[in-house]
Amino acid sequence: IDLLVASADAEPVMRAFVSQPAVARVLGQGAVKSSVEFNNGLRAQLWVHPPERFGTALQYATGSKEHNVRLRERALSKNLSLSEHALTKNNGKEILCATEEEVYAALGLPYIPPELREDRGEVQAALKGELPKLIEVADVRADLHSHSTWSDGRASIRGMAEAARARGLRVLAVTDHSQSLGVTGGLTPERLREQRREIDKVQRQLGDSILLLQGAEVEIKADGQLDYDDVVLASLDIVVASLHTSLRQPRDKVTARLIHAIRNPHVDIIGHPTGQLIPEREGADLDMDVVLAAAAESGVALEINAHPMRLDLDDVYSRRAAQMGIPLAINTDAHHPADFAFLDYGVAVARRGWVTASQVINSWPTDRLRGWLAGRGRGRPTATEAPMAAEAPRRTSATSKKKSAAKKNAVIRKKTTVKQRKSR
Repeated sequence: IDLLVASADAEPVMRAFVSQPAVARVLGQGAVKSSVEFNNGLRAQLWVHPPERFGTALQYATGSKEHNVRLRERALSKNLSLSEHALTKNNGKEILCATEEEVYAALGLPYIPPELREDRGEVQAALKGELPKLIEVADVRADLHSHSTWSDGRASIRGMAEAARARGLRVLAVTDHSQSLGVTGGLTPERLREQRREIDKVQRQLGDSILLLQGAEVEIKADGQLDYDDVVLASLDIVVASLHTSLRQPRDKVTARLIHAIRNPHVDIIGHPTGQLIPEREGADLDMDVVLAAAAESGVALEINAHPMRLDLDDVYSRRAAQMGIPLAINTDAHHPADFAFLDYGVAVARRGWVTASQVINSWPTDRLRGWLAGRGRGRPTATEAPMAAEAPRRTSATSKKKSAAKKNAVIRKKTTVKQRKSR
């Protein structure tokens, strides 16, 4: 780990750094730089820079190396040289920068966020005024992939809902595992119906403070079929389809499995598309060109799974998906209330992928999200409406091409027209 500190007096900073209780041994100690090894084997080095030079030091240390090469080229074009200490004119006079913003301004550039500094066109975009306004954690209003004790989660539906609400979320989709994943306590159709009653009960208890959706993380089986039939899928508010097993199938076969799910009219989100599990296993050997093309055609959303053992999609494919107009969903895959904090990691991946809030479905206002789901064949009351008491399917048949009105229910204030999806 590289640490930078801005201080006019380096000596006390160095002394405090090397004397930390977790330090196993000091690898080196100097006037402005020290290195240590901690008890867990992790190594760190710390530099101290004068406050007036901290901007150039921070920019240099952040990198990436390739990005810094582009900045040095930009500096040379303006008759300047750039180092970790300062920008220097041809006459030797230094331009000191206390902040990174000052460094970029001196080079005639707008501030480039650290996540974009990979030499993937960010300098050129900055020169054209085309840098995106990256998504931020505060933009995310919903979590559309979570688990409860109904499958392999470690908290009740109410406990998860209250934790999501405390994080400032307006919508939570409860997406427990489907039936074939027995090791996770996957739900049978009968158990799904029981869970619907529980979700509606919790919705009434929590009122309009958060909207609960009943969904499922549906297994894409080895033969490409989904774990529930269309009747069951049609009864859900949201469907996340995921690969968990048979990930070592040949590329053409495992890709075909995912494409089959993408083209299913009931599927809204493809969860952690490659199925990777860090550090235990690599993801499936997917033909991502084919996967992205199919997703763009169907309009299904691809997930950026924020769990630190997932981080799937990665930044490269997230950017490609966004460029192709494929909706993205940043979800925590939370199994415990504390897991909602994983959102930060998913947003970090999205930011590295140049993703904006408008490209992420769970950053949309609730009405827009509900409209998107309805456009894919389902609708559900807003949090300000009474929750549904009936257990009738929220989605119309995938084989019908007509629009149908939602069934009248005593607790629904108004009828909603559910736009049906055409079968593929």
